[in-house]
Amino acid sequence: MKRFRMILDVVMTLLFIILMGYYATENEVHEILGTITFILFVIHHVLNIKWYKSIFNERHNFQRLFHIILNLLLLIAMVGMMVSGIMISADVFAFLDIPTTMFGRRLHLISTSWGFVLMAIHVGLHITALMQKLNSKMKNSTFEYVYYFILVLLVGLGIYSFVNLRVWEDMFLVNDFKFFDYYQSPLLFYLKYVAVLIAIALVIYVIFSLIRKVKIKKLIIKIKKGGN
Repeated sequence: MKRFRMILDVVMTLLFIILMGYYATENEVHEILGTITFILFVIHHVLNIKWYKSIFNERHNFQRLFHIILNLLLLIAMVGMMVSGIMISADVFAFLDIPTTMFGRRLHLISTSWGFVLMAIHVGLHITALMQKLNSKMKNSTFEYVYYFILVLLVGLGIYSFVNLRVWEDMFLVNDFKFFDYYQSPLLFYLKYVAVLIAIALVIYVIFSLIRKVKIKKLIIKIKKGGN
């Protein structure tokens, strides 16, 4: 089951990145993939129903509260994406005969951009085990500094891509429409979104790693004082 969840999460993430490149696919394909992504998202939540049940049964520290709020916001963004997608559908849900409105377009733009960023943050909260393995393998190795340089480079590329793709403009509806560079290779476009996702995930991982270290130090100090 754990492996199935992992595969499900990876597929959802890849589909999400593909969906960000609307200009690279036909509209019908875009709508079909969007619908599939939402269905997978629902399955993901059904498989994690125990986590939702535990919300009211466990004590909440900062990280857990952050996780709860993040999941709630991501759920709102995904619902916003699906609802707005149905509202502006020209193929899959055209039979509903819903008039396309500017509100629907704006809702789709803001929900997809925020949804992508929130998903990247979500990834950052779940790569602790992977990063710890990489860190332990690279520490004191020949490639240690190369490894750190690559991580810094990835964050830098992600920040550049975030600005270049105008993600922040979409998040805050600076423009009513998403502007694409149609002369740009779709592969390069997708790689930029991958860079944004990796950068956000790494930054979140570092932030929460520092928080955990501070908590551990405080706990050690408290134990030492108690021992004295």
